[in-house]
Amino acid sequence: MCMSCDETSQIFSIEIVTQEPVSNNMDLYKEIAHRLFQNKIISLINVGNNRAYVENDKQIFGFELHLTNRQNPADVTLANVENALEGLLMQFEGYSEMQIKLN
Repeated sequence: MCMSCDETSQIFSIEIVTQEPVSNNMDLYKEIAHRLFQNKIISLINVGNNRAYVENDKQIFGFELHLTNRQNPADVTLANVENALEGLLMQFEGYSEMQIKLN
């Protein structure tokens, strides 16, 4: 959890298996934001701590989402985020196996 300016953000770590090294993908971030706003889970999003690395012979693209809902903070849950992002990777060639963890 991150607190600043009287806002409370939940921090989620995202890890995605990719065919090639990836350190940034604005289209992916836009689609994540769209789905989270559309499902009324968040009112503010920040993406950071991008990283590309290899783990267990898999290429991983990782980053953090700092998610805030000013009206309903209790809506920012792991279950809600997972539901909103279900099927997300189908539109991104070479991306698979997304894991979402609450920090």
